[in-house]
Amino acid sequence: MTATPPVNLASQLDSHFRGQKRMALGKLVDDLRYGTTIPCGTLVVMASGDRKLRAKILEKDVSHKGFSVPLPLNKLAADFKITPRYLLWLFAHPFVGKHLLFHATGSVFLRVPKRVLHELPIPVPKDATRLVQAKEVVFKRENDEFGAQLGAFYDDYVLNVCNERYHTAIILAGAMAEMIIYQSLIDQGVVRKLLAEDRNLGLGKMLTYLKLLKLDQAAPFTHLCELQTKRNAAVHAGLLAGSKARFGKSDLKCFDHIIRHYGI
Repeated sequence: MTATPPVNLASQLDSHFRGQKRMALGKLVDDLRYGTTIPCGTLVVMASGDRKLRAKILEKDVSHKGFSVPLPLNKLAADFKITPRYLLWLFAHPFVGKHLLFHATGSVFLRVPKRVLHELPIPVPKDATRLVQAKEVVFKRENDEFGAQLGAFYDDYVLNVCNERYHTAIILAGAMAEMIIYQSLIDQGVVRKLLAEDRNLGLGKMLTYLKLLKLDQAAPFTHLCELQTKRNAAVHAGLLAGSKARFGKSDLKCFDHIIRHYGI
């Protein structure tokens, strides 16, 4: 039976990532030859015997035996703030999965040809696009504690989403948004000490700072405000008491917009 062609990939990207620069995945990854080592932290697209495709981030170094397509990101990807977690988030969009399945080969062990993966258009986070257009020179710390902590939160977030624990996922999304906006304010010249000494600092107040500094127009402000409201409803006892409200997957759409803008 011939597979039904998915909805046009370009039109779906236009719908979900309007106005974002795109780059072919092949330009963002390095080639790894068979027999070499795939480093821990690399995203791989794996074949399995149950006629399914799996994408996962490796938790340890493994030998490249040709059963998967590794996607080790290069310096260009780092410059555009494209990380393995960002790619995994992108692959989780149903229209991307349908596109990859349509082009997969094999009856038992499904495999996506490397060419198909390398041709996949990757939307660049909007925040990274502005940095490149500004022609700034960005020096990245070798020990990126902020990125490591954000990644740990995101891994917990994905685990809770996969297990339909959306209440906890909302709380984690709010925590990540706070981290991102805090770092964004510092990157825009706000003195770290002023933020550190503000005992009432939270996402709501940081959003106020964004408006006062007129940085809200360059941020997904509406979606940040929506996430703040939902996170407050998930953690504040006064809002929880007697409430029958339940969170669902659709409540996380505002966080998707934040990831589109800043990456993850």
